[in-house]
Amino acid sequence: MILIVLAALLLLPVRSLAEQSTEPPFSEAETTEPTARPSLFDAQKEEREKSHDKILRSAHAPGIFVADANDLSLTFFTRAEHDKFSPASTTKIMTALLILENGDPDDVAVAPHEATSQGGSNTLLGMSKNEAMRVEDLLYGMMLVSGNDCAVTLAFYLDGSEPAFVERMNERAKALGMENTKFSNASGKARDDNHSTPYDMALVTQEAMKHELFRTIVSSATYTVPKSEFRKRDTLITNSNHLVSDAPGTGVYYPYAIGVKTGTTGLGNCLVAAAKKEDVTILCVQLGLLDDTSFSARRAELFRRAREMFEYVFTYEYAEIDAKTMLKDHSLTVPVENAAVDDPENGALTLSVDPSGATAFRAIREIDALVNGDAAFTVTTDVSATAPVHAGEQLGTATFAYNGRDWFTLPLVASRDVNAFVPTPEPTEVPTPAPTATPSPLPVTEQTPLPTDAPTAAPAPLNPTVSTRTVLIVGLAAALVLLLAAVIVLIVKRTKDRT
Repeated sequence: MILIVLAALLLLPVRSLAEQSTEPPFSEAETTEPTARPSLFDAQKEEREKSHDKILRSAHAPGIFVADANDLSLTFFTRAEHDKFSPASTTKIMTALLILENGDPDDVAVAPHEATSQGGSNTLLGMSKNEAMRVEDLLYGMMLVSGNDCAVTLAFYLDGSEPAFVERMNERAKALGMENTKFSNASGKARDDNHSTPYDMALVTQEAMKHELFRTIVSSATYTVPKSEFRKRDTLITNSNHLVSDAPGTGVYYPYAIGVKTGTTGLGNCLVAAAKKEDVTILCVQLGLLDDTSFSARRAELFRRAREMFEYVFTYEYAEIDAKTMLKDHSLTVPVENAAVDDPENGALTLSVDPSGATAFRAIREIDALVNGDAAFTVTTDVSATAPVHAGEQLGTATFAYNGRDWFTLPLVASRDVNAFVPTPEPTEVPTPAPTATPSPLPVTEQTPLPTDAPTAAPAPLNPTVSTRTVLIVGLAAALVLLLAAVIVLIVKRTKDRT
């Protein structure tokens, strides 16, 4: 029997570990990638992608990098952004940055022989040997008409020689993280060892744009270099960046363009451009355009593509978003100074933000991240709450920031009334009324208290007072005296009559 039972058990099917486990097996859904979060702007996704691809295919520059100047990780167009190209005269962006960081715009620099003997297009400002010029004027001459004479003069002004200045350029490039850049001159002359990348040129431009004078210079359509002993008349110069200098409505003028620098060498045409809409600045770097067209045609191509890329970014990659949509309900609780002791919330007051009418122009991908909960605002407040407080009263502001940029600064309003603390008055001592004294015809003179160590004086006699009883007694006594006198008079008279 035992053998029969064992044989039967052996013939039973063995359950797998998966069948024995109480845990369910992994489902297919758990091993797949999570679905993408919805976007507030999904409706234009197809149109956005189609426009992006068309522009990138039409752009001829071999090196392209387009990104937000506030955060270069917000990129919109890229092509060989880390490949090396000759930056040509966009090199002058670094030259200008070093002068602004280490020089003084009001200083006077003298043009050395090395600056004025280059010949040809290198002396676009037409400087003369030993010509003295303000540093600020030299910066305009370098950035607007790309004067190599100005660049070399500025290099000598700061470091005494161009090689010494170039050493400073490369040190600064390394500090900025320009890992694939090496400068060999201050002006951007075409040399094999003078190279950079679209991304690296965006890094140095991002830094230079932090300087107000730099922004003013590169956004100027024209500038007048004043006359001097070397110049018989004022010299009017025009910005070579036609996005800025073309008349509005003509050529390649772009209303949001704010600079920054063109570049041309035998190794190709370059353009570093910037455009600003509201508080958003976009950088567009195009390097190394070299085809069988003319110099002017290549330059025009760079301007057109930059304008197209700017328009694409501002139209499809950024949007106006209102604070109400982004914040929904936001409040914070603060203590109120000087609140009444019987306050129902013990002086704690809820403040609500008022998002009415507040908007921000921001990257769609940032908006989506915040709305979907993948990112959060940093909130800083400026609040002063002292009772009395009235419901609806503004007590401060709250600033909502993300990715290093402020989005909204909104008023903080009180949700209820808070009464002020009213101190309880201390009880006052009521003096015990003195007993009413009998009126005296004579005034009572207040005595000055004697020192405690003086001998005690006898009490002063009290002023006598006349009572009604005393008056009656005196009257009766007088009457008795008169009566006695009358009796005596009668007795005497009778005695005389007898005699």
